[in-house]
Parts: sequence; C-alpha cells; structure tokens
Amino acid sequence: MRKVAILLILFISLVPFTVMAHTTLTESNPSEGEVLSTKPENIELEFGTVIEEGSSMTLSGPEASIELGEITVSDNIMTGEVTNELPNGQYIIDWKIIGEDGHPIEGQILFGVDVEAPQEEVAEEPAEEEPAIEEESDETAENETAEAAETAQSEEENSNVWVTVLIVAAIILVAAGMVKLMKNKR
Repeated sequence: MRKVAILLILFISLVPFTVMAHTTLTESNPSEGEVLSTKPENIELEFGTVIEEGSSMTLSGPEASIELGEITVSDNIMTGEVTNELPNGQYIIDWKIIGEDGHPIEGQILFGVDVEAPQEEVAEEPAEEEPAIEEESDETAENETAEAAETAQSEEENSNVWVTVLIVAAIILVAAGMVKLMKNKR
C-alpha cells in the first residue's frame, strides 16, 4: 500500500512538468500584431528548444496565400524568405513545427503591412479631408490587426487550459481507480 501511494504521488507530481515541457514560440520577426512600414525580406521564428526538419510555415494575405522562398531550420530558429511584394493589408503566418521532444505544435502570428506609396508632385494641393480619411483607415487596419492577434492568442490560451484540465481529470480518475482497487484487495 505504501509503495503504491508513493508511486501515485510521484506520478502526479511529474505529470504537470512533462506537460509544460512542450516547445513554445519565444520570438518572431515580424512580431504578433506588428504593423510594418517596409516590406519584410524574411520571416524569422524562434522557439524555446531545438526544432526538427519537417517543420514548416506558410503566409496568407488579404487575397490569397503568398509563396515563401527557401524555408530553413537551424537549431531553434526557422526562417522563410519573402520573395514577393506584399501589398498593404493583414497577414497570417501559420507555423507547424516538430519539437525536439517529438511533439508537433502549431500556431499563428498576425501582422500587418502599411507601406506608404511614393508621393508624386501634384500641381494642386490635396483637399484637407483626404489625409484624415487615410489616417482613419490606418487606425482601422491597426485595430483590426490587434483584435485578430488578441483573438488568436486567447484561442491558444483556451486550448492550453483545456489540455491541462483534461490531464488533471485523467490523473484524478487514475487515482480514484487505484484507491478502489486497493480497497477491493483488502
């Protein structure tokens, strides 16, 4: 009985640490919710541990998917080359990696591009209302990007909470089963 209790306590204390050991995204360029004023040349994702070959990322834009150039994996960094022009708008980086622990993990990073078009000299002065409308659309794009980033982050946090809840429930069920088994042996 004493051995079973010790094993049960050891099992319960070790499970939360092994669950939390999964690889996480630690840094990205562009970062979550960032609005770029210049075209990015590369997308760089840094993870908390070494990632394996076979990991991938894609880039989706306002109208369609954007083809990335060479995607490389080196230790804990995955880099993708942006070969096409990115028109102004919101973009999503979808990444899927295989961590050193062998577990597949995926996520998204939302960012925006807002590159000012080169201004041509105009003989007439523009009306006062045009810049106000442009500023308002810039703020709207930034707000939409920020809202989308918050939504993606809250979805990921909810997913992690459910995984933790399910693991705790499984541990409780195993412990209850072991207690019942011990009572039946007496």
